[in-house]
Amino acid sequence: MSDLSLLTWALVLAALVTGILAGHFGWGRRLTGGSRKLHPDYLAGLDFLVTEQPDRALDMFLKLMDANEDTVETHFALGSLYRRRGEVERAIRIHQNLLAREALPLEHREQALLALARDYLRAGLLDRAEGLFQQVSAVPRLRASALDALRGVYELQRDWQQALGALRSLASIGAAPPGNIAAHYLCELAAAATAAGETDAARRLLREARAQTTAFPRAALLRADIARRAGQRGLAVRLLLTAIEQSSTLLQAELPNLLQLMDPAGRDEVLEHLVQRAATRDIEELKKLVFAAFTADLGSAAVLRPSIEKVLSQDPALQAVWQAGEGQYERIAQEIGALMAHAEKYRCNECGFSVRSFYWQCPACHAWDSFETYAIIKLR
Repeated sequence: MSDLSLLTWALVLAALVTGILAGHFGWGRRLTGGSRKLHPDYLAGLDFLVTEQPDRALDMFLKLMDANEDTVETHFALGSLYRRRGEVERAIRIHQNLLAREALPLEHREQALLALARDYLRAGLLDRAEGLFQQVSAVPRLRASALDALRGVYELQRDWQQALGALRSLASIGAAPPGNIAAHYLCELAAAATAAGETDAARRLLREARAQTTAFPRAALLRADIARRAGQRGLAVRLLLTAIEQSSTLLQAELPNLLQLMDPAGRDEVLEHLVQRAATRDIEELKKLVFAAFTADLGSAAVLRPSIEKVLSQDPALQAVWQAGEGQYERIAQEIGALMAHAEKYRCNECGFSVRSFYWQCPACHAWDSFETYAIIKLR
């Protein structure tokens, strides 16, 4: 354990000991009937703390804590600390011990149920967590917290209909998350309906998704897929182009799909449109288009050449390659494209998780719409 961790635990345990002793001896209140001696186990626990054995010290103090009005908050603080440290079994034990107290006030019992449900969720015991969150959601003061946690459980289970139900219950009490999350749930349901051949149901769900938020590219992508399956190539092209214009992060994944639906003349026209659009913004937008072109093996496209030269000559990581390979434009484009095929193309702006494929929901932290274009090219 690092010196910083030991110091943190020492401070936490010092506060814990103070809370225990205050509850045990009634410090802060007028004492009657004389003094009381310290229990030997308190001294043993302090000895473990002083000798840098915080886990043994915590076990000792937990055994001695009384769940009364003075120490119950200490139980909750300690359980939360254990959960954050990943020591979920200990957090579960603390909260189960609280719930075993017959004299525990109702307010604290409800709070302990919510804490235990969070312990189960952290431990991956989703069924147990779901049952407790459902139970706690009936408590008015805890309803919003329980429903939001329950929504998270359903996301992990990929039960999108239940997740949507929990979100709508949150909306009924004025605690709903942003509308794009409901739209994503509806798109998940629409994707499943499309895969099952239920096209009408998928279209209805996508109309609901578009009503939740403006400029929602995922709905356009799914509608494009339905159009493509139905042989409506022109409509599929327009919808894919709409999705890319709404989110340039989709360029690397969707540009090849867009161009596959078009004849050569149409491809040049679309590429010219994308170049003009990126040029009116900034170099970062142009860079996204160029990197997407490399990934799609479009480095030799004449309409893209000025944009590619601009990016290669201005990007600090690629300037040396461009200068060293002057006059060998196509070879450089091919080599960079080959490098990008193995690069991590996306990164979550919430937790930093980086991957080669695009996700609407981060697999690591479960945030929605958090991936941004991010290419690490390792030049050899």
